[in-house]
Amino acid sequence: MQIEIKRIYDPIAVSDGKRVLVDRLWPRGI
Repeated sequence: MQIEIKRIYDPIAVSDGKRVLVDRLWPRGI
């Protein structure tokens, strides 16, 4: 199983497969 890290703002690619949203504890800018 290959795991890749991408930003949520990256465009969707055909090679992405399944995407899982992992949210950080602090919002951006803090």
